[in-house]
Amino acid sequence: MADIVFAFDPAIHRPIAAPEAAPADVVARVTQAAATALADAAAVAIRSQAAAVVVCGRLLDPDRASPAQAAAVRQVITDLASHGCRTVVVADEATACHDLSRMLGEPRGLVFVTPLAPVELEVRGLVVEIVSAHGPAGSGSAASVSGDPSPLHRRVVIGWDNALWNRQRWTADEPQFGVVPAPRITPSASAFATAATASAAWSQPGTFWIWASRQSQSLPPGVHFLPALQARAADEASPGACCTLTLLARDADDDRPPAADFAAPRGDWRGTWHEVPTHRVSWRTVSVESPSGGDEELATAIWSHLEQPSADRGAVVALVRCSVACGTSVARRVRVGEIAAETLAKVRELYDPASFRTWCQDLVAEPSESLAPLGHTRSGSRPGSTTSFSSALADIVTMVEQSQTLTAADAREAGWLALELIESV
Repeated sequence: MADIVFAFDPAIHRPIAAPEAAPADVVARVTQAAATALADAAAVAIRSQAAAVVVCGRLLDPDRASPAQAAAVRQVITDLASHGCRTVVVADEATACHDLSRMLGEPRGLVFVTPLAPVELEVRGLVVEIVSAHGPAGSGSAASVSGDPSPLHRRVVIGWDNALWNRQRWTADEPQFGVVPAPRITPSASAFATAATASAAWSQPGTFWIWASRQSQSLPPGVHFLPALQARAADEASPGACCTLTLLARDADDDRPPAADFAAPRGDWRGTWHEVPTHRVSWRTVSVESPSGGDEELATAIWSHLEQPSADRGAVVALVRCSVACGTSVARRVRVGEIAAETLAKVRELYDPASFRTWCQDLVAEPSESLAPLGHTRSGSRPGSTTSFSSALADIVTMVEQSQTLTAADAREAGWLALELIESV
């Protein structure tokens, strides 16, 4: 049972890219995963008899979304409204609210929140205020939240970032609804947490603080983390979930208790924050040792790992990246690249859509292996030789790792790419 369900970054206008060469059933499940996750969050709200679903982050860009995508979002909103549940969309500014509402046909039950316009909802006798602390206009909202609300008043303060994992790095590549605020301010978890702890409402029991992101975050106790509904890469903090919040104690045995039967507002309501999985697609990496043979042996080694049951039982499809450990053998790394296509083809021949949920989409030599062992061979190398270059490059990568001008993963990947390029010439 829950009173409010929170959903972050559905991004319906950005379906997950279909895996290359995947069968039709895998393509359909992957490309529909974002919309399905939003529908699953709505189903959680309906089952829980929630009074509201609060959506923050990217929902639907009017400049990019198709009519079918808009119709799907509208259907979710109207279904919720038919069960007495409102959809609260937290936006950056009033213009974005108007554009989105018009695109959706102004459905019943749709409510907007902006940094300059909080919204108060009545939730079974309690007044719940939703406050946005996102974007330039909302940068001071968290710190300016007043303390000491009335006993029947609850306040929820929400902040988030727009980070997406793109081309092996985190980027904030697009605004919420196609509107670029000026000046552009990139929100951060640390700034939100600092503002929250400095607020007069921090020590008051009536305020609830939420930070939403696709990245893993280090948040102080009292700031609650909200993951995205559906992850889009293996590097995200969570496979995908919505979160529920319960304000009032309810009888779980009663399917629909009347308002008069509710107990007093929960004194421990800030401890009722729970994640509910909504993802349909998961990502994982399978690491295998480099066999001495060719594509047949490598395909066999990969398949033996894929057959092992995944710990994630909620995903309909698991997209797998196969990483091959090659030690310090540059020649072997090049060989893995040469046989990758043939190996993937052999692995995919074994795929049975009726009984198997794993799709191997990528095969690479492990990019994060340390180059340090190559640097140890400097003393035995001849000037101008490949070994001399390799050891010198290994020393450079080690220096970069220590200086932290690049992440260790980026520095190692760049070093291996340079060595593989020389080896393949």
